[in-house]
Amino acid sequence: MNEVRRQRRTFMKQAVRFDRWKCGFIIGLLVMVGSAPAAKVDKIIKEMQKTYRSAQSIAIHFQRIDRFSLTGTQSEVRGTFYMAGRNKFRLDSEDQLLVNDGTTLWRYNKLDNQVLIDYAKTEEQQGLFNDFLYELHDKFFGEILEERTDQGKKTYVIKLVPKTSTDSYFTFIKLWVVDKSWRITRVVYVDYNENQTEFAIEKMEFNPTLPDSTFRFIPPEGVEVIDLRF
Repeated sequence: MNEVRRQRRTFMKQAVRFDRWKCGFIIGLLVMVGSAPAAKVDKIIKEMQKTYRSAQSIAIHFQRIDRFSLTGTQSEVRGTFYMAGRNKFRLDSEDQLLVNDGTTLWRYNKLDNQVLIDYAKTEEQQGLFNDFLYELHDKFFGEILEERTDQGKKTYVIKLVPKTSTDSYFTFIKLWVVDKSWRITRVVYVDYNENQTEFAIEKMEFNPTLPDSTFRFIPPEGVEVIDLRF
């Protein structure tokens, strides 16, 4: 009888050790499975950032599509975005012109024939390429939603979610990034009202020659000027 009890206790101890090992193995496996996609998206983001940051200047020709959740309507405009480093940019579209020389921001509304002049503020650059390209790891979690083939090229669809609600005006951002070249072909921003702003990139030039005047703005004659710096 004592021998039977001893064997039973031995068996139970072995079973407990096995269950602990099994649980540890499963937990380790889950960690590895979870960390592999995270490592992959981190690599893609780093390569993409390196590609854009290494350029002295960039010119992006795009189509912007604004989709309004409440009305179910959308608007489309085309434009060009020029950037030199993080703080200098020029966004020129059919309805507006934004110019930033790193110190001053000009916001020219072509429809209202009015220009607002203000100090350049980082928080007002959200939704522009030069802003989020520099702060992805600090402010966003990344996730690969899909790997697809577009025009014969492997493309990653990446979702960026702000780490805190104060880090962004948007609930999430989606990027389409081409493998190997690490170029962005499409960006979709979704705000807290579920409105979407999409930039479909039609052409991209790295290191174009941009004169200093690209990042300065002189209001045309007859335009209403409102200076907010005072």
